Amino acid sequence: MDIGSILENVKEANIFIQLGTVFIVSLVPFLEGYVAASVGIVIGFPAIPTIIAACFGNWISVMAIIVLYEKLSRRRKAKQSGGHSGKRMERARNLFNKYGVPGVALIGPLIFGHHIGAFISLVSGSSKRYVTLWMTIGILVWTIAAGALAAVGIDFVSSLR
Repeated sequence: MDIGSILENVKEANIFIQLGTVFIVSLVPFLEGYVAASVGIVIGFPAIPTIIAACFGNWISVMAIIVLYEKLSRRRKAKQSGGHSGKRMERARNLFNKYGVPGVALIGPLIFGHHIGAFISLVSGSSKRYVTLWMTIGILVWTIAAGALAAVGIDFVSSLR
């Protein structure tokens, strides 16, 4: 069963079920908010509420990864004896924090998605706050752009008839 058939099954349902389904689909890694929003709009769901539901669902699941990583990281650090990272590792982390997270948040969805991008950013030493900010921006940019393109594409195709 694919995303299109899942959303197609709720096409005739009320708007809350439609948006709830888009929300649930956008929670799934690799489907992401931009896929759920696009497919929902193409099927005929209202554009703006669909984009909002997809953004929120994708954001919630990425934030869950960030929170879980932080909790696991604290436990791991509590069990480890105090190790010291070298100057090179510290510089690499600083460079990744400065340039890497925005790139992962904005370009990463083409390659591996927001969920893995958030995890990679955290493992690389980026701060939770910085990853949260850039993943939020990335989710908003991708989902709004994909939803808007889907809506414009439907309007364009409709005007050709």
